Amino acid sequence: MHEYLFDVKLFAAIRIKAETEADARAKLNKIFDCADANFDSDENGGSVTGEASQDGDADLVEIDGEDVS
Repeated sequence: MHEYLFDVKLFAAIRIKAETEADARAKLNKIFDCADANFDSDENGGSVTGEASQDGDADLVEIDGEDVS
């Protein structure tokens, strides 16, 4: 059996509590500095794992549940 590595760009919505947007962005950058990622098992019941990292800057869309776009 072979193992294949794919570089995949994903979209995710992440809520972070912080005092300021700058603090929230700093936390986000730390979280996605090669974070471990676990996904649903494959068809054989095996674990599907990987790493997640941020590609570019995150778009701010809400503050305290209110749209900012």
